[in-house]
Amino acid sequence: MGLRPHLLLIALFLPCRAFAQAEGAPAGGPVVAPRPAGSPVVSSETYQLSPGDIIYVSVEGEELLTRECQVNGAGTISYPMLGDVPVAGLTSAGLQAALQEGLQKYLRHPQVLVTVRQYGQSGTTVFVMGEVKSPGAYPLASASGLMQALAAAGGLTETAAAQVTILSSRTGLSRVVPLSEVTGGSAGALLQPGDVILVQRKREARYSVLGEVPKPGMFDMPLQGEARILDAMEKAGLLTPNPDAQANRYRSILDDPTRIADLERAQLTRGDAVMPVNLVALLQGDTSHNLVLQPGDVLTVPRLPIVRVYALGEIRTPGRHNLPVDATVLDLMSASGGLTTAARPARATVVRLVEGKPTSLPVDLGRLLGQGDLRQNVVLQEGDVLFVPPKGDSSATTWRILSLIPYLAAL
Repeated sequence: MGLRPHLLLIALFLPCRAFAQAEGAPAGGPVVAPRPAGSPVVSSETYQLSPGDIIYVSVEGEELLTRECQVNGAGTISYPMLGDVPVAGLTSAGLQAALQEGLQKYLRHPQVLVTVRQYGQSGTTVFVMGEVKSPGAYPLASASGLMQALAAAGGLTETAAAQVTILSSRTGLSRVVPLSEVTGGSAGALLQPGDVILVQRKREARYSVLGEVPKPGMFDMPLQGEARILDAMEKAGLLTPNPDAQANRYRSILDDPTRIADLERAQLTRGDAVMPVNLVALLQGDTSHNLVLQPGDVLTVPRLPIVRVYALGEIRTPGRHNLPVDATVLDLMSASGGLTTAARPARATVVRLVEGKPTSLPVDLGRLLGQGDLRQNVVLQEGDVLFVPPKGDSSATTWRILSLIPYLAAL
């Protein structure tokens, strides 16, 4: 199907305007413009070509006739051997038929393929994001609407919401368009160049974890399979996967002294129903609490009824400790690991803010621990500090500690 020898020179002197000059090729010479990998070429059976459009014409087996052409202001393209070819108002298929008919004078059974590489004055590029099968940027014909944009992006996923949001590139404002208008071809769903179409996920395709968790929020239901309470705890940061495959699936958080989440009194809200969930029992192996989640479920983890108190000085594990309400000095001693060998237990002090001012409550830990004097076992309040000085230390150290009390809440 090759060119006849006497027509080869004609093809060279009637080149279509090229837009992808090959490196090293002479300016103005015939250029083969292969279709770039992944380029967003949109094929439309109804789109009519217009000035500014860039089209890609390929003729099977004829390298010199395969090239890009731009529709000029007169609505024509200049094509080898055929000269100026009127294309405005034709579809891609119509131009393809016209070129094949014209080339039959020079080729035997020419096979022509025409695609639109880039839309010009009448085209628009929009961005389709969210719950579509192929998110990305898509060039569409003028007066295109959401239906065409969504079709170009492969259609909606199963979890797409019943409405989409359009962010206007011209005004910066957004509008919400129901899918019923999209399928109905409403004028309100027409697009402008640069518009962003966001297809959101169904609200009912999510569940929430709220309360005393490291990462509260809404989480997507899996597209396949099911989500359970343990999955929700992991998403919300309550569980850390255990890298040791021989051990439990998750690292235990039950012995974390800083934990303030009341794992025994969690609740799962589903519609009007509220179900208690004991996360402690679940982590200890009671799988009856590992409920299957449904879209719209809300898992709430309340705060423990605790007081945050501090142990400083000659303490084995100094720092902040979360203890149950009505905890005492003995409870704090147990949580902090007891005294060091350098401690001076008789001069211990519980420091408490009273009306914004630090107040010292002397506590003789020697009498409490050695003689069982429960009068020294002070009931602790939120923010209390147990300070145990070292042997031979003067009271000046205690007062230096007192001056730091207002800043401990930041620890």
